[in-house]
Amino acid sequence: MLWRLKSYLRRLRVAMRPMRERGLGLVSVLMVHVPVAFLFRSWRVLAQPLNGGLIQRVFNQPRFVDFQDGLADSALPRFYVIVMPFTLHFLLPCLALLQGRAQVVLLENGIRHWERRVLTHRFPSLPMFNLWRLPFSSVAHGNVISLLLENHRGNFGIVDHDCYVFDEAVFDQLVPAADECLLSLFGEASRSLEITFPLTYFLFFNAEALRLLMRRYAVDARLYRETPASARDAMARIGLGKTTFWKNYHNFRDTLHVLLATAVAEGLKFRFLSSDKELPAMHIGGTSIGTHHTKDLYALYIHLRFLELLDDPLLSHRYAFLTAPLRSSAEALANGDPTNTTWQQLPVVESLMQGLRDALKDPARLGNAGKVSISDRCQR
Repeated sequence: MLWRLKSYLRRLRVAMRPMRERGLGLVSVLMVHVPVAFLFRSWRVLAQPLNGGLIQRVFNQPRFVDFQDGLADSALPRFYVIVMPFTLHFLLPCLALLQGRAQVVLLENGIRHWERRVLTHRFPSLPMFNLWRLPFSSVAHGNVISLLLENHRGNFGIVDHDCYVFDEAVFDQLVPAADECLLSLFGEASRSLEITFPLTYFLFFNAEALRLLMRRYAVDARLYRETPASARDAMARIGLGKTTFWKNYHNFRDTLHVLLATAVAEGLKFRFLSSDKELPAMHIGGTSIGTHHTKDLYALYIHLRFLELLDDPLLSHRYAFLTAPLRSSAEALANGDPTNTTWQQLPVVESLMQGLRDALKDPARLGNAGKVSISDRCQR
C-alpha cells in the first residue's frame, strides 16, 4: 500500500508541476484544476471504445458513405483534416496553405458550435462531416483513419491540423504505384529495425491495397496495446516480435503500425515525398492531446505564438482559458527554463513563424472576409 501511495503522490506532483509553473495558485490547482483534468481524462478513456466501436459502426459509417456521395469531383488530390476542439488558431494557417493545392474535407471531431461557425464563415466552400461521439470526447485518430480506409472510394490523404506544407510541388507526387501502400512527407528511422516508417502528419493512401489487408488480417488503423493474433506471424516475418516496436520508446503499436507492418510483410512499400525546398513542411504536434490543464510552459508558449500570429480578437478571447493566467508568449518565455532541452527548439519555432508570416501575407488566404467579429463571442 505504501508504494502505491507514493506512486499516486508522484503522479500528482507531475500533474501539478506545469500548473504551478504557469502561475496558478496551489489551492486552485488542488481544488479545481487537478480534479477537472482527472475527470476529463477518465471520461475520455471510457468514451473512446464506444466512439470508435458501436457509434462508428452504427452511425458514422453509414452517414459517411452518404456524405461521400455528395462530394464534388476534383482534379486536386482529396485530403481530410480532422478538426479537434480548441485548435482553430493552428488549423486556419494549415487550411490557408492547402488552398488551391488539395480538395480539403473537414472532419469535425468534437468542436464547439462557435468554432464550426468560424470555419463556415472563413471557408464556406469546404465540406464538413460531423463525427458523432459521446459529449466532451473525440473519436481516436486511428479510428477516424479506419473509417476512411474502410469506406472511401479512391485514394485520399490526411493532414494534421498543425501541419504546414510550404512546398506545393509535394502535391504533384501523389500517385501511388501498385506496390506502394502509402506516400508520406514525414518519416522516422526505427532504432529497433532497419526501416524508416511513416509518421501520420501528412499521408496519402493507396486505399484499396490497405483495405484488402484490413480484411485479410482483420486489423485496422487503430493503436493496439496487444498485437492481434491474426497479424502476429506476418509481423514476426519482418522482425516485429512481441516486444519489438518500430518506436523503441513505446510498449504498444502506434496508430497504423499494425496495418502497415502487414503491408511490409506482403511486399508493399512506403514512398517518402521529396522537395527541393529547405523548408517544405513543418509539424507542431501535441496540440490536441490531453487537456489544457496539464500543458507545460513550452506548449502554452506555442499556443500563444499562434494566437498572436493570427491576431484575431474572437479566438484570443475564446481561447484565453487555455493559457490562463498567461496572456502573452513573452510571459511564457520569461517563466521558461532555458536549460530545458525543449526550449532549445525556439529557433525552429521562429523559422515556422517566419514561414507562416511570409505565406499568409495575403489576408484572403485565411478565409472569407478575414476575421470574425468579436461580437460573436457571446454566442454559443
